[in-house]
Amino acid sequence: MKEIREILKKISSLPAGEKAVLATVVDLKGSGYRLPGARMLIKANGDTTGTVSGGCLEADVLERAKRVLETGVAEVFKYDTTADENSVFSLNMGCRGVLRILMEAVSANSKTIAAIRSVYKKRKPYFGAVVIRSEVDSLPVGRRIGNGESLEELPSIGDDLRTFADSRSNYETIACEVSQKFIEVAFERIVPPVQLYIFGAGADAVPLVDAAHALGWEVKVCDHRPAFLTKERFPNCDELVKLDRDAAPEWEVDDLTAFVLMNHNYDRDKSMLTGALRSKAFYVGALGPKRRTQQMMEELGKPFADVELSRLRAPSGLDIGGDTPEAIAISIVAEIQSVLKHRNGGPLRDRQAPIYDRK
Repeated sequence: MKEIREILKKISSLPAGEKAVLATVVDLKGSGYRLPGARMLIKANGDTTGTVSGGCLEADVLERAKRVLETGVAEVFKYDTTADENSVFSLNMGCRGVLRILMEAVSANSKTIAAIRSVYKKRKPYFGAVVIRSEVDSLPVGRRIGNGESLEELPSIGDDLRTFADSRSNYETIACEVSQKFIEVAFERIVPPVQLYIFGAGADAVPLVDAAHALGWEVKVCDHRPAFLTKERFPNCDELVKLDRDAAPEWEVDDLTAFVLMNHNYDRDKSMLTGALRSKAFYVGALGPKRRTQQMMEELGKPFADVELSRLRAPSGLDIGGDTPEAIAISIVAEIQSVLKHRNGGPLRDRQAPIYDRK
């Protein structure tokens, strides 16, 4: 998500009429450092934002981008890293897969950029498709199809997009024939970033904001003390929210929202706990000893559903021995990430399945 945020920022600063090349991983078979959806923006002067690999393919992508920028014609390039150790792209890569990268010329007002920007502005997922191989002149590589759009050449694309939107997949590819001609389409889901509400603007909130910001999350710090809510104190915060000391806050919450209660005030944390647990938030963390939160729940005396209680993490964070504000911040962000991805946060060396979920 940080990658997309930075790309949007860079492309918004382009002079009117100037274009850059957006490189997007659209397909991966086997192992790869970056998954479909990874993006890199290449400006005309060679400046880049984001990555499409661990650093081994970027130089070649940069060269290929020059042609796309000159012609304005989108292209898909394939990198096969499954060959022998002496092949150009397998050398020292550590990955063995077949990667396909779509490269297209974009401007600040391109349809592609507008779709991505809308995800951040409206906090609504985007579902779309893009042609990545084609023998049909009217459906060239790079042709994008948005959710709800219909195509005469591909009458089934609307149903396919709806099926994809209802699935849990972020990326899929399908191949089909149009008048005995081959075409391949990649489907993509772009979701908003995690929205993190931090309740309490104490000194230990500062490294938590910084750690979450580094991941590209949208961070909001909430407190009733205006002296603590300053941009100088939280330069990486997206929004500073002034709370009423007595009234319960109202939140704009979706299922990509996480709460962390760190007021260091028992009554204030308790007053926010019910609303947090009954919201759509996928994570509710509370600092302090486990017994402290248990006492809050007993005093609240309200029947919470099992699904609501499953969101509560108290004490918040993974057990990494964090004993400084910075280490505690890392443990909290790591736990939120693990819950988001339905992982247990254990050592990767103990994982029997692939690191990345694959079909």
